[in-house]
Amino acid sequence: MLKPVKIFISVIVSLVFLITIAVLIAYLVIDPNNYKPEIVAAVKQKTGRELDLTGELKLSVLPWLGISTGKMSLSNTAGFQDKNFATLDASEIKLNLWPLLSNRIDVSRIVLKGLVLNLEENSVGEHNWDGFTSISTAEQAAPAINNNEEQIAVNSLAALAVGGIAIENAQINWRDQVTAKPLLFNDINLKVDSFEFDKPVALNLTGLVIKPDSAYKAAIQFSSQLIVSEKLEAFVLNNSELQATINIDNIAEPIVATLAVANILLDKPAQSVKASGVKFVADDIVVSTELSGTYLDNHYALQGPVLMSSFNPRELMVRLGFKVPDLLDKQALTESSLQLNLSATDKTLELQELSLSIDNSKIKGSARLLSYVKPAIEIKLTADHLDVDRYLPSVKNQATSKLLSPAVVMALATYALPADLLSKLSVDSQLGLASLKLNGLSLNDYQLNLNASKGLINAQQSAKGFYQGTYSGNLSVDMRNAKTLLALDEKITHVNVEALLKDSKSKFQMTGLVDGSWQLKGQGQTIDELKSSVNGDIHFLFKDTEIKGFNLQAMLDRAHVSSDAIEVAQVNHDLTRFFKLSGNSVLANGILRNNDLVATTATLHIKGKGTVDLKTEQLDYKLQAQLIKAAATATNAEQFYDTPISMAVTGSLSHPNYALDVSALLTEKNKAKITAFVDKNKEKIDSIVNKIDQKIGPGVGNLLKGLFGKH
Repeated sequence: MLKPVKIFISVIVSLVFLITIAVLIAYLVIDPNNYKPEIVAAVKQKTGRELDLTGELKLSVLPWLGISTGKMSLSNTAGFQDKNFATLDASEIKLNLWPLLSNRIDVSRIVLKGLVLNLEENSVGEHNWDGFTSISTAEQAAPAINNNEEQIAVNSLAALAVGGIAIENAQINWRDQVTAKPLLFNDINLKVDSFEFDKPVALNLTGLVIKPDSAYKAAIQFSSQLIVSEKLEAFVLNNSELQATINIDNIAEPIVATLAVANILLDKPAQSVKASGVKFVADDIVVSTELSGTYLDNHYALQGPVLMSSFNPRELMVRLGFKVPDLLDKQALTESSLQLNLSATDKTLELQELSLSIDNSKIKGSARLLSYVKPAIEIKLTADHLDVDRYLPSVKNQATSKLLSPAVVMALATYALPADLLSKLSVDSQLGLASLKLNGLSLNDYQLNLNASKGLINAQQSAKGFYQGTYSGNLSVDMRNAKTLLALDEKITHVNVEALLKDSKSKFQMTGLVDGSWQLKGQGQTIDELKSSVNGDIHFLFKDTEIKGFNLQAMLDRAHVSSDAIEVAQVNHDLTRFFKLSGNSVLANGILRNNDLVATTATLHIKGKGTVDLKTEQLDYKLQAQLIKAAATATNAEQFYDTPISMAVTGSLSHPNYALDVSALLTEKNKAKITAFVDKNKEKIDSIVNKIDQKIGPGVGNLLKGLFGKH
């Protein structure tokens, strides 16, 4: 009975001894460095890149079969920077020999030291690691193995055990050829504890993120519990936490931001992914979400609600090292919150059911990013009210307020934004506001349609409530040429002039209703160039209007043009009332020229022409007025309806000056007195004329009759 057992034990011992001798002989006889050329050639064939094995290759045996390397590098692919794609200072991997006898793979540890990866994207979106992806794709395209072989492979993996993985002092350098702005990941250390299927494995990662062209540095720490199913069908990350300690040069205390995820599940058979309990916290900013979706190869789709609790944007800017702007309203940008439903794919991003609060403004709608490569944006928003003026620079930092239309304000705003950004902008947006305040003006039931593509911007604005009237305006900005071209077309209907001037803080006092339209064009790379090149047409019609600050009727009375009694209600001592005031103007070189000004009062019909210098706001108008002939009365003998009354309007738009030319009026008044004298002394004058004819000669008397109006 004992003899067979002894024989069996002897055979086993002999086999172990023979295997040990064979491994020792292989270790003593085989030099792995002799196979460097074959290794380099294989890498060249697979990747098209050059592998440089600078360091020495070493084997180790008993009880672990291992290999370690010294320095090595892998070249970059053509079209990218002249740096190696990857370099490595040292690596080590060891296998336990005894488990191999029972079809188990027991890896002690995998160690990579001093790994450096230089990752890059070129101007057409290609990456310097794409070659490895093509290898993987080619392998996937090969004939599939049968179910039995696949099951054997899975069973082999099921017998895999890894004592741990360590990546020490690694570095990743990222570079975008278009922006030429690098991003560095330094001092990367990854530690993975002993790995077994269906059991939690602790992951720990630390590193430093540096953006060389900015003042920001961030130290990151990541920890999680990884579970991989035996058949590689499910991957779970539990209690994951990514913490970033952000240091900014000009702030005293670092910002600590934390992203925590309770559970992430990737289910390969269902091709689904789910992240629950997601929470991001940085100072007083708290963002929470629950995401779920699908993942197939490189294509994914995620959706879920996102909630950002109320925070103070001003305090956030201070913490991030930004200078808080000196705004007109010191309470602006002190409270904000956001809620939306997120829908993201590998190509698009949608923000649905968006609800944004900025101070006391509530904005709702949706936004869609159609492409990450060439961003194209669709926006549809509505809001209860928005006071843009609250977010403008304070009074001490801005010029005196001027009456600027919404289209003009938008045109000027294009010069405040980077030209490169505007020329690349691709936007299709719609904005609706119950009320909008812009440059002091109030617009109700406001609509904006903005389209921008390849340097061409078109904006259509309208307000159904604009100072008891309506407003509409179109703006076109063409940045496709050497000089930016602007064209605007605006129209107002039945607008209350007094309320409009009051809100624009104009010192000019006027009442009534106005209809107006203007079409302007200009070009230039700066605002000054634009102003000097603007030209176009302006049309206006004022009805039942009063201009305060002068009384034309009182001026005429003081010149003794009329002896009529003037009622106090008519004069009002400080205004002139017009039934109608209209004209057409041409704008060129900053000068507004008006050649057909027409106005009508209760007693006057006025025509005139003149100019307004928009740069200096200086006025230069010459007016001609005539009294409107009324039915004769006993007291209107000195009213001269055919006599033109000359007036001049000078000064500025805010402080106009009015002057009346009375010289012609006095001449006409003297003529009237002569006529009255002739009528009273008709017989005497006839007798004198006849005597002159007799003494001097015929014809002289007729000349005198003409002088006295006696034809």
